[in-house]
Amino acid sequence: EVYSIDESFIDLTGFTINLNTHMQALKNQVKSWTGIPVCVGMGSTKARAKLANRIAKIYPKFNGVFDIDSLPNERFKKLLNSVEVGDIWGIGRKSAQKLEQIGINTAFDFYKADIGIIETLLGVNGKRIYRELYGHSCLAIEEIPPARKQIVSSRSFGLDLSDFDEINQALTSLTRRAVSKLNSQSLATTSMSVFIYTNPFKKNTPCINLSKTIGMSAPINDEGLLIPLCSKLLKQIYEPGYKFYKGGVMLGNLTSDKNQQDLFAVGQNRTELKKHPYGNTLHYASELGNDRWLPRAEFQSNRFTTCWGELLIV
Repeated sequence: EVYSIDESFIDLTGFTINLNTHMQALKNQVKSWTGIPVCVGMGSTKARAKLANRIAKIYPKFNGVFDIDSLPNERFKKLLNSVEVGDIWGIGRKSAQKLEQIGINTAFDFYKADIGIIETLLGVNGKRIYRELYGHSCLAIEEIPPARKQIVSSRSFGLDLSDFDEINQALTSLTRRAVSKLNSQSLATTSMSVFIYTNPFKKNTPCINLSKTIGMSAPINDEGLLIPLCSKLLKQIYEPGYKFYKGGVMLGNLTSDKNQQDLFAVGQNRTELKKHPYGNTLHYASELGNDRWLPRAEFQSNRFTTCWGELLIV
């Protein structure tokens, strides 16, 4: 199960011996193939595995791999006593505050608490985490990721922008990026939102959050339709005189892309052109400008292995 951009769960059923050896080999292979150091936490449930992963990161003696089920019960309880309740997987900041108000400050306090109190405070999800810590699996591995409900493409601008055309240029590029994600997952959208913000951390400047959402009568995944719609929404919310530091678009109410294709497949040809090895070959007029909105990217890492222009010279 791909849980996040840098985290996955794997079912170890069938690995009956030398789990630690297998996971050390996995850790080393990931480091060898990607150059990314990782840690492996093992447990009979997701919550216990996440806790084990945390321990593997903190204590060098485990060499990045830790099996929490290998601990005797007393040592397991001692371990829980060293973990803050907010560090339990599934316990967010607000949930941790609720628990701390009644004296539940550590993972061990949570572990020994009455399950009825946990359910009253945190609902069924809190009850599941509680049972997971006891070794009862309540959260299954999701081998097929759930369908996405929305796609957001946003960016903090390189400079605060007040000119409509510059903001429109930025949002056009962000819309193209969102549509690219949409098409890569064979999805279509039936709603679109556009938003722009001023910087809330700048003193003596008003905090302005502007947004607009529109619904569609039929699913759309064509940037040729969504980009003009983005510009239309921006015109409706744009207010001159303010300097905006962030903007973005959100495509919502996503559905499977089952629309009938165009007889002459013009959209398909356009998509293939954009996949040209030298980058984007097609642009919309609203996307062209001085690029002041782009992030400064002053400290980018060199792409020695993926970009011809950045090969090392010896």
